[in-house]
Amino acid sequence: MKNKEYYFIKPYSADLPKPPEESFSEILSEAYLHPFTWKARTTRKSYWISVLVNLIISVLAGIIIYYGNTTNNLGLRLIDYIIATVLFIWIWLAGLGQMIRRLHDVGYSGYWYWANLVPYGSLFLFYLSLQPSTQAPTEWGTYLYSDVDVYGIFDQNEETTSKVPVPTIGQILKEHFFDCFKWNARSTRTSYWVGTAINSVITAVLVIPIYFLSFMFNLTNTVSDSEFDSLMPFFLIVIVIMLAGLIWAFLAQLGHTVRRLHDAGMNGWWFWITIIPYIGNWLLAFLLFHPTVEHEVKWDGYLFNKKDTIR
Repeated sequence: MKNKEYYFIKPYSADLPKPPEESFSEILSEAYLHPFTWKARTTRKSYWISVLVNLIISVLAGIIIYYGNTTNNLGLRLIDYIIATVLFIWIWLAGLGQMIRRLHDVGYSGYWYWANLVPYGSLFLFYLSLQPSTQAPTEWGTYLYSDVDVYGIFDQNEETTSKVPVPTIGQILKEHFFDCFKWNARSTRTSYWVGTAINSVITAVLVIPIYFLSFMFNLTNTVSDSEFDSLMPFFLIVIVIMLAGLIWAFLAQLGHTVRRLHDAGMNGWWFWITIIPYIGNWLLAFLLFHPTVEHEVKWDGYLFNKKDTIR
């Protein structure tokens, strides 16, 4: 049975095996006694229960620090700080291990943890953590709490290999910055988010001249009118270059966003959801997180490789 398309939380397929059930004690053992066992998987239930337990432990550690600050006994205060520090380090390691195994469970490498360093990266990891287990074997092993592998052994064959093409960095750069107005196409999630990260860096670099010009205008208060007039052409050139770059970066981002929405099976007009105050950009980000729909869409194929259009 073909899985239905989804936009926020993917449903389980009734025709495929689900992950084995686990008890609360098994979840605690997995999270806190195996923080460095990364080549494995963690279910959605296990991950979110461990997040809740981590939150409770964090509160307790904060209480220990609070009472440590109220005592005048230097020895007791030092002991409280050591205990709280050990707890914070341990729950961070436990959370890291659980996050890596959760990524494995939805078919992503644990290296995606570093997405926290880029815009919307944490939101993307949150989105992935909400998804159910991939109902197929993965290259990262199985669940720690069960000796039964309900999915079998990983075999990178036609059934387990994704049909979504993977572009190179060069292809991503060309698509993002030089195909701004080619909207009747689709763009993979990898292409879009890599292009967006590069665009964010370029935009930040283009904004730097604003601070430079602000400094220069402050400087002109100490120069004569004739010197100021001689500097004006320089100011105008910098402003024109900056504005042209920012406009081009916006158009590049717009085109890539429209193609990414097409790849997720949605019309590009969903871009205008961003006009909703406060939450518009967040809602659009969740739509852009949606994976490729692995069938033909009415917006043509991928720009970087027409042969790899999903059928």
